[in-house]
Amino acid sequence: MSDRMQWAPGAGTALATPPDLAADPLVSSVTELAVGTLVPAAEETAQEGVPRSHLNALARCGAYGALGHTPDPGSGLTTRQVVREVNELLSAADPSTWFVHTQHFGLVKGLQGATGPEAAALRERWSADLASGTRRGTAGFAFLRHARPPVTAEPTADGWRLRGRVPWMTGWGLSDVVYLGALAPDDRVLFAAVDCGPDGDPGLVPAGAAELWAMNGTRTVAVEVRDVLVPPSAVVCVHPRAEWARAYDLENANAHPAVFGHVRAAADFLLRSAPAAGAAYEELGLRVAQDAARLRTEAYALRDELPPQERVEDRLALRAAVLELGVRAATACVAATGGRAISYGNTAGRLAREAQFHLIQAQTSGLRSEMARLLLGGPDTR
Repeated sequence: MSDRMQWAPGAGTALATPPDLAADPLVSSVTELAVGTLVPAAEETAQEGVPRSHLNALARCGAYGALGHTPDPGSGLTTRQVVREVNELLSAADPSTWFVHTQHFGLVKGLQGATGPEAAALRERWSADLASGTRRGTAGFAFLRHARPPVTAEPTADGWRLRGRVPWMTGWGLSDVVYLGALAPDDRVLFAAVDCGPDGDPGLVPAGAAELWAMNGTRTVAVEVRDVLVPPSAVVCVHPRAEWARAYDLENANAHPAVFGHVRAAADFLLRSAPAAGAAYEELGLRVAQDAARLRTEAYALRDELPPQERVEDRLALRAAVLELGVRAATACVAATGGRAISYGNTAGRLAREAQFHLIQAQTSGLRSEMARLLLGGPDTR
């Protein structure tokens, strides 16, 4: 391992990449990219926006094909472990680039699970290019959990007509295809692959968005959906909305790897700050990493060992706990920095804003309730 890679996110703490994972070719390539390219530019990226060159570099190192990555059989690793580590590393190094990159996998997962009459043709059209990063995806569907989803699908003789407004679409201008959701009649939800690149569907029109005080570098905009015609060949799936919402809630009861990545970055910052801020911050950084590592072990074990519908309350408690730890760790980064932290371009301030972002990213009603319980000092059920 190079000297530079020894300083990968979490190095020297309980959150360090285990040696077996560090040796995996994909993890090694992503680590090299994260440390050598993403970290040095992270503050500029947060303010100016994710450059296409970052995504090109991720494509070159194989990160777009992470879900299909097969670890060396002799390593004892699973694809799931590698994917988690990639997400933790990218989130720790450059959350803006991580968030643009992670949008890609909604369509990848959708195609993997597609079972309709056009499923094979859809996979033939998209899967290879998506896995290589030759074409890149984004997503617009979380709004389907709203009482009145703002995008609807009307059946036509030739497929479906989509109308409405996607409140948030990340990576606009950097993506080629959007995994777009819409509310169909009879309370079903439709998911389709819609071209959104330079020569994409003219019915997708960026409507702008207010400047974001967190994750503003993710090129996130609102998008008008103006009579977008979706042929059957572009439909990935149609499900009862209640069935989809239950699966969405169960998936997002789990702690997200990106939050552990954020805590890795905060712990690193505290350790770097200790010489100037005081020895207590070194102790704090190591303790933050240790607490996060314990939560991570518990959270990942639940996900790996049990069906998603089991111990949901425990999963939510663990997700809330690491979110709250991330907020406290980022607050400590601000305290260690002092007045400079309130300036845009300062890492401590960025970490504090990102901690708040993680509170609402993929938020569910169950998580909101669990966060309130935790913040009000309820009994620790872990």
